[in-house]
Amino acid sequence: MTRAILWDMDGTLIDSEPVHAAAFDESVAALGLSFPPDFHDRLLGRSSAEVHQAVAEKAGPDFTYQDWMDLKWGHFTRHADNIRRRDSVADIAVAKAREGLPMAVVSNSTADEVELCMQATALNQVIPVRVSRADVQNGKPSPEGYLLAAQRLGVKPENCLVVEDSLVGSQAGLAAGMRVLYHPQTAADDADALPAGLRYLPPDADPAPVIDEMLR
Repeated sequence: MTRAILWDMDGTLIDSEPVHAAAFDESVAALGLSFPPDFHDRLLGRSSAEVHQAVAEKAGPDFTYQDWMDLKWGHFTRHADNIRRRDSVADIAVAKAREGLPMAVVSNSTADEVELCMQATALNQVIPVRVSRADVQNGKPSPEGYLLAAQRLGVKPENCLVVEDSLVGSQAGLAAGMRVLYHPQTAADDADALPAGLRYLPPDADPAPVIDEMLR
């Protein structure tokens, strides 16, 4: 029986991806750089360190990770008022919290970004256990974040359900030995070729009954 839910944050519980995208576009523009229109989409689910690495290939070796974080954070906070819950998923988290089900957020975002997003949507009051990129040595698709969340909740990995919107995060959940619901915001082109053990739910489907089924 599944005894805990581990939620991805960006794009799953919270509609923050447009804010990340705007902050990315403004940051690279400030550097005088240009990338293909779908470049940020291809980085969906990746850590800030991996995004920096991609930007630094054009910005040059003197452009440090801290340079990138300071630049992007300034643009990210300017758009904080646009951070919203994804009600179709967040309402499930609120209901499960009322039932007393152990839950955690596991994100590839920085600790500051996680706290800002959770506070902006009041979900910090619903899910007190949060694992950010700063808490682990390796971000998703490494399973470290999900394994740490399970440890903090005192629940075995095999008794955890992961809810993700990215394939990168879903791979992390599978590597942790957990049940995984992959519920992206846009339809997966390769839905028939997804990793074994992954439960795929199309964007327009209601996740509530599927989550209840996977919790049994």
